[in-house]
Amino acid sequence: MFISLCASCGTPAAALMTFSYAGAELRLSDLSAPPDTVAGVALCSHHADRKTAPVGWTLVDDRRSNDRHLFIPLEPANVA
Repeated sequence: MFISLCASCGTPAAALMTFSYAGAELRLSDLSAPPDTVAGVALCSHHADRKTAPVGWTLVDDRRSNDRHLFIPLEPANVA
């Protein structure tokens, strides 16, 4: 078993980000193969969920729906 780490923060990765320059496409997919065998960038769920495509590019999210976060944490309420 392999454990890939997020390129941004070093926590365990959950997604693989790949680029298609010819199609101007940024793709997020499930991390199912070691990053050594696929050219891409490993990301944790936190960073994958916040990823945006460059201007003029398309973001395609092929991750399974249960790998995505359903709720965004809110700031705690101020209690006076």
